[in-house]
This record gives sequence, structure tokens and C-alpha cells, in this order.
Amino acid sequence: MDSETAKPSKYERFKIETKPAPHVYQIPNKFDVSARKLRLAAMLVHEAFEFKLNKEVVLSRPCIYGVFGGRFGGFKPLKHKCVGCMRCVQEYPHIMTVKQSEEYKRLGDSFWTPEAVFTIWNEASTARIPVKGMGYKGAFGGKGFDGIWTDMSEIVRPTRDGVYGREYISTCVDIGGKLASVDFGKIDRSPLAVEVPVPIVFDELPTGDRSVREAVGIASKKLGTLFVSHDQTMGDLGRNLVPIVDENSFDESIEKKPAVVEYHAERSDLFEKLASRLPSSIVIARIPLREDTGTVACELAREGVHGLHLYADYHGQDYSKETKHVSASLKEVHQRLVKEGLRDQVTIIASGGITLAEHVPKAIICGADLVGIDTTVLVALQAEFQGETRDRANCQLKPKKIDPAWGAQRLVNLFGVWHDQLIEILSAMGMRDVRRMRGDIGRSMMDAELREQSFKGIAWAT
Repeated sequence: MDSETAKPSKYERFKIETKPAPHVYQIPNKFDVSARKLRLAAMLVHEAFEFKLNKEVVLSRPCIYGVFGGRFGGFKPLKHKCVGCMRCVQEYPHIMTVKQSEEYKRLGDSFWTPEAVFTIWNEASTARIPVKGMGYKGAFGGKGFDGIWTDMSEIVRPTRDGVYGREYISTCVDIGGKLASVDFGKIDRSPLAVEVPVPIVFDELPTGDRSVREAVGIASKKLGTLFVSHDQTMGDLGRNLVPIVDENSFDESIEKKPAVVEYHAERSDLFEKLASRLPSSIVIARIPLREDTGTVACELAREGVHGLHLYADYHGQDYSKETKHVSASLKEVHQRLVKEGLRDQVTIIASGGITLAEHVPKAIICGADLVGIDTTVLVALQAEFQGETRDRANCQLKPKKIDPAWGAQRLVNLFGVWHDQLIEILSAMGMRDVRRMRGDIGRSMMDAELREQSFKGIAWAT
């Protein structure tokens, strides 16, 4: 080939372009800062005489974050700037008081803690990973995803700097089936597959007006990921839109020929219709997690479904008679498919209760290929909590009116922060590809299992 006409291969590293997207609606102050005014005044008068009216000393502020940098200093603190470092309380315990505000305590519901809501708000607003300089003071084990620890090995330092760009770590995943075997005697058409650069998609939203859905659509195009929705009238999203097909929208979906399509698994006749009318599309069955989901998943895999979208409720609990967390149910389905030799034939998307960055790698460790986020989207867009958000049919999150461009940037910021945190975990585990993490429970530790192993047979005093 002529060297002048040969085109050099172009390689671009995946990068999410983030920029600040400040809150449009006022958020509550996390901390309530107050001073005993008489004692503060007495101290200032005392210091004025002691330091002979030296302004630099008398008017110095003990807060490096500017809480007392307003016109009236400690008499009217700027509460929105307080980060709870407690320096003022340590230096002036007889004057200053810092505690969590009542408005902050009322945020969220029984599942969404105020800390989780604030985390999503700040990630979407600043595109920065939340870091606390005072150290973590909470529990190191709990229910659900809080009971899963990732294995951070000291041996794998060569990949530890992946987030800084010196060592590339892939977060790409393929949606679609894979070849179970290769027959060199004949040429088979390769299985259909769509690649997304990050293992997170936007799932069907519980509620939201046109502006919210437009924001998600814009963000999905910028990020190269997918948006699952019943609504197929959101403009030209192309391959990024994954319609949920039913009897009413079947003809419309066939006409648009989407790259990926979903249907509810109980309508088994829809799979045959979709597979025959959309031979170039990836067909995914949408299944609620229950006791029999493993059996249903195996049957669908044998029928030729390309993927399974397993979902729990918005609090991450499945629909079994004795409810389990999505992580436990997901692990059971994954292991059942592995046992039957069917796991590589399907892609698994898991959704329900994925609300923090750490939930993404933990869900993948439990057997998912990628995850879907739902209520987290609305929280990032400053939706208002009006009650419990657990029920998919009656989620008490009220979206606010937004500018779609602003909303899209906040979602891009959220993905950027989650992507960086995913790379941090992969690098600490010595993995250069997120696909290697799928179902690798050997690289995780389960709090419940460790407790049982450690304390089994020990009698507890009553």
C-alpha cells in the first residue's frame, strides 16, 4: 500500500468532559452554626484591649472556609460555607456550636440518607469526587452494598495510577451475545453487539416532564451510553434510545429500527416478533428479580434472547416473598446461568437501588455486565422528596422544572465522577478491564460471610 495514501489509525482515549453546573434551586445548609453573642462580644472587647486595637489580630477569623467572613463575622455566620471541620468549636468551645441542620436531617427517605443526597448533588454540581479530610467515622459494614468490600491488594501497584492517565484502564462493555464456540468449517454471522464506553445506562425514569427526559437524552448522546424509555418521541437519539416495546408501541419501534430494544419477559410472543422483524437489533428481556428469576433467565437464554435487564424496586429490594437485596438476587441468577453454561450468551443489566458510585463495581462483582440508574437521575436534577421512593408505580420524587442543557451537564458530571471512582477501584484491584470484574466474587469480601466464619460456634451472652 502506498504510504502516502495509507491513513494512520486514530486512537482516542475515552474522556468525559465535565464542567461546573451549580445548583439552580437552593439546597439546605448541612450545618447549623451559632455563637453565644454576649460571650463573643466580651471576647472581642477583651482582645481589643489586650492587642491594643490591632485590626489584623482582633478581626482575624478562625475559619479557613470563610464561615465568619461576612460583614457581621461570628454574629451572623455564613452557614452555607461550613463543612463541619469543628475547628471553631475546638478553639472556642464556650462560644461556638456546630450541629447538623434540621432541614438537612429531613432530606431523603428511609433509603436515601441525607449524606447520599448531598453526595449526588455535589458530584453533579462540581464534577469532583467527594473527599473528607477528617476521615471516615461511620460503620465499615452494613446491609446490601454496604456489606460488600472490594479487595485492594498491595501487590498490584503497577496499575494504581490509572486514573491519572499513565496506565489505560478500559471501562467499555459490550451489550449482546457472544460466540459459545468457533466452527472453522463454516462462516457464521458474529453475534450482535453494541459497545458502550462506561458500564452505566439510564433506566426508565419513574416520573419526569419533557425537560427531564430531554436532559437525559442529551446526556446519553454526549456520553455514548443508552437511555431506556417507553417514550420514543424525544427527538433523534439514534442508537442511544432503547425503547421498551409493548403492543401499543410495537409498530413504531419496528419502523425506527433501534440498535437495542427491550420488552417485558412475561410477553414471550413479543420476542419472536421482535427477533423476526428486527434481525439487526439486540433484544433484551426485562425481568423483575424474584425467586424463580434464575430459571426464567435460563429459559430465555436458550430461546436466544441477547440480554436480560434484571430490576429490583427503587430501594434495591427484589420482589421475592422473603425480600433480598439486589446484590444477593443478582448473584444467584449469575451463578445459575454459569452452572447451565449460558452466562456468556447474554448480557445482564441490573437496576434498582444503584445510587452511589461504589454500587457500580459491586453490582458487577455480583454478576452484572452493567447497571442502570433511575431515581439517582432525578436526585441529581434536584427533584423534591415527597415521601417514600421505593414503589416503581408510585415513586414520591417530584421533578422540578429545569433547563435540559443544565440537566444534561449535571448528568455528564455525575458520570464523570462515577467513572473516575470506578477506575480507582479497578486500578487498586489490579484490573485493566472492567469486563474482568464481572462475577469475580473472589476479589470481594462479604461482611455477612466473614462474620459467620469468624464467630460461628461462639455463644453470645444474653
